Amino acid sequence: MFEFNYNAEVDERVVENTKVFTIDNFYKNPDEVVQFLHDRKPNTLWKENESPSNNGIHFEERRHVIFTPEIIPVYMYITDLIHQEPFRNEPELVATNMTRFFKGETYEFNDYENCYWWPHIDLGYNALIYLNKEDGVNGTNLYRRLSRDEYGMMPEHFKPWREKKNYELIETLRPKYNRLVLFDGLIEHGMHIEDDRYFSNEYRLNQVFQFFHSERFEELHKNSV
Repeated sequence: MFEFNYNAEVDERVVENTKVFTIDNFYKNPDEVVQFLHDRKPNTLWKENESPSNNGIHFEERRHVIFTPEIIPVYMYITDLIHQEPFRNEPELVATNMTRFFKGETYEFNDYENCYWWPHIDLGYNALIYLNKEDGVNGTNLYRRLSRDEYGMMPEHFKPWREKKNYELIETLRPKYNRLVLFDGLIEHGMHIEDDRYFSNEYRLNQVFQFFHSERFEELHKNSV
C-alpha cells in the first residue's frame, strides 16, 4: 500500500537557514493510497469540540487518523533525512489534511485574495505528500511575521484567515500529485489557496507526517518561562 521509491531523486535546498526537501513520484502506487483514504473518509470535523469555531459553517476541515504498521518504513526513511523522531512517537500514524470551502454567503469569509490561511509553527519538521491530481498551485506557504496578529492564539478554526499585511511570503511550495515536501515547522507556514478549485465537493487532500526536535522544544519552553 505505502511502498515508495527508495531511489527517487531528492532535491535539497536551504530556506531560512534550514533544509527543504522535495521528492517527486514518492509512492509507487499513489492511486491506491488515495483510494485507501477515500474509502475511509472521516465522519467528524477536525477539532469538532473546539469553541468558538467556523469549521462546518464557512469551510470544512477533516483529518484521517489511522494506525497501520505499513507506514513505518516511510517514517524511518524521513527520519534518516532529517534526524528527528515522529511526533508523539507514533510511527504507525497515517494522518491527512482534508479541506474544502463554501461559497454563497460564506464566500466573503474565505477571502484568499487578501488573507493567508492560519500561519502557524510546529516543533519539528513537517512532511506533506500532495494527493490532488492536476493541481500545481494550491500548495504550502512559508512566511515571515511582520507584525503582531490581532487574533493571536484564538482557536484555529474561529478566524483561520489572517491578513496578508501582517506577513511576508517567503516562498510557496508548489504541489504536484505524489510529491513529498519536507520543511522545518518552526518557519511559520500554512495552506496556500490561489483559486476556487476547492470551493466545491472536492477536498484539498494531502498526507502529513510530523516530527519532533526535543532540544528545540526544551529551548522554546525555557525561553517562554
